Amino acid sequence: MAANKLNVGCISSGQVSPARPRTEPARIAARRRSQRSQAIVEFALVSPLFFLIIFAAIDISRLLYAYTAISSAARDGARTASLSGSLYTDCQIIQEVELVGQGFPVRMDPNSIVGDSDPNTPSGALQPTTPPPNVGYAYIWPAVATAAPADANCTSATQRAIAPSVKHVAVEIQYHFTPLLPFVAAFAPNVIVKTVSVVTTE
Repeated sequence: MAANKLNVGCISSGQVSPARPRTEPARIAARRRSQRSQAIVEFALVSPLFFLIIFAAIDISRLLYAYTAISSAARDGARTASLSGSLYTDCQIIQEVELVGQGFPVRMDPNSIVGDSDPNTPSGALQPTTPPPNVGYAYIWPAVATAAPADANCTSATQRAIAPSVKHVAVEIQYHFTPLLPFVAAFAPNVIVKTVSVVTTE
């Protein structure tokens, strides 16, 4: 009975041994804050390179798409120029080039008029000219248009001056590509994408 009384007295006295300090949760919180800070620093270091790769990939894709589009437009334009129905006019060729080259502002080269030179061996005053940024120039050889702009003067009473020995017609399209990355545009301001399609006349 004495032992029982002693136990009851210890419980009723209300004396509780001091609890150990809870240091583990504080350490976890500090570790998490440190990890977040480290992640922010790493992102700040890596993000410029990451965005550089992203925009470079976009520019390369734009460049490839531009070349594909203007190549297709030049092929279709040269094929139209080789037909007998285009002996006295450039109108159908211009329409075909502008139709196929949708997505790119393709205009007629100011020098694409009668008497122009072969774009593969340009010479004289009438030869392909460099377009302004983000614009494409279409150049037809031999051209029928009597004056610039060729769109408004695309028909003539004189047929296309095709050399009897060669019987070739050609359409050249140049596109002045502008990169999205400013420092690339600063070092390479004149990126000209050019394609020439040559077809034998029918």
